[in-house]
Amino acid sequence: MRAERACGPFVRLRQAAFILLSAASVALALPARGVAAEPGVSDKEIKIGVLGSLTGPFAIFGTGNLAGATIAFEEANAAGGINGRKLEWISLDDESSPPKGIAAYKRLVEQEKVFAVFGPASSAIGQALVPTLKSSTTPTFVSVFSTPAVTEPPIPILFRTGPMNDRQQGTAIANYVVDHLGAKKIALISQSDEYGKRGGESITSRLSERKIELASSEVFNISDTDFTAQLSRTIAANPDVLIVYGYPNPSAIITRQAKQLGLKAKIMGANSAGSRAYPKIVGEAAAGTQNILTLKVLPEGDDPAAVKFAKTFEQRFPDLARQGRPDLGDVLGYGGGQVFIEALRRAGPELTQQGFIKALESLKNFENPLILPTTFSATEREGNQSAKVVEIQSDLSRKILPVVVRAEGAGK
Repeated sequence: MRAERACGPFVRLRQAAFILLSAASVALALPARGVAAEPGVSDKEIKIGVLGSLTGPFAIFGTGNLAGATIAFEEANAAGGINGRKLEWISLDDESSPPKGIAAYKRLVEQEKVFAVFGPASSAIGQALVPTLKSSTTPTFVSVFSTPAVTEPPIPILFRTGPMNDRQQGTAIANYVVDHLGAKKIALISQSDEYGKRGGESITSRLSERKIELASSEVFNISDTDFTAQLSRTIAANPDVLIVYGYPNPSAIITRQAKQLGLKAKIMGANSAGSRAYPKIVGEAAAGTQNILTLKVLPEGDDPAAVKFAKTFEQRFPDLARQGRPDLGDVLGYGGGQVFIEALRRAGPELTQQGFIKALESLKNFENPLILPTTFSATEREGNQSAKVVEIQSDLSRKILPVVVRAEGAGK
């Protein structure tokens, strides 16, 4: 494996996770088993590009995408590889910058000539990549970010599993707070970027379809730390449910400040706020809050699959484990990696990019021990369209509730 721009707090991860590709391995990129040459395919290797934000504000997701994929790929190699070939991968850091994400994707495809790209890991990068993806022939697999910009309409080479997209999440959250929480007056506070904008618009649209107008609607920037103005206006609207659509850290601060300012409403969050660190960051104010979660089990839970993955993760990435991980992004990256590997297996020994795409399209309710089942088709690029609901208990532990939410009733 090879990494670029190793810097910041993730240096050890990247030094531990990657080795330089040798000139010999590059020379092996010759026509395989008598078929026409395919990018990144040799008799012995399949070369994958891993793209994600390893530095900058989206790093929690980019490092999760990379760490999870690394474990999945290493496990596949240890088991003998894929139809006789080992996986080799190169990681590029987009530094949480859309222009750098576009440049990194093009480098992986045009210069590194990878077979497929695993990533990127943030909605802002994904949205910026749409024009590039539309003209690409390189299969691209998403396991973490959730903007619908890359799937609505579908892009032939792109597949996503793990998170619901933000239109679906927003619709599911709106339905849930009305149907399960019985909300009559609903307030919204959402992040101002691609992630929060898409989710917030979907919530507003679905509630409007159900003849419910928001009691108040506020926005914030990802770097904000003081939400007093937005929350004061929200509290004045006297909602019985406040929906927060944002990343983990700002969502946690909003929750804590809302309780300090006297908000009485139930707080409901999106998938991105489903971090295991959320209760600790918020403190006692977190008790009773809920969020949707597109995982089958909690990363910190006692489910055997979760325990096994946590042990592997802690041994492989001890520096990240000391940060309270594995967390949401790590599990999504690992689960997505396993789906990606299954499709490579199904594509067979005469591996081609089009064959890989057809293999992904063949996945129907493909079970995974950690993430929700995956289904693709010739026209469907969203592998998962459901989520669970997590509630923070009085002791600040997290509990998955016996409800599954979906985006029924959503108009595209």
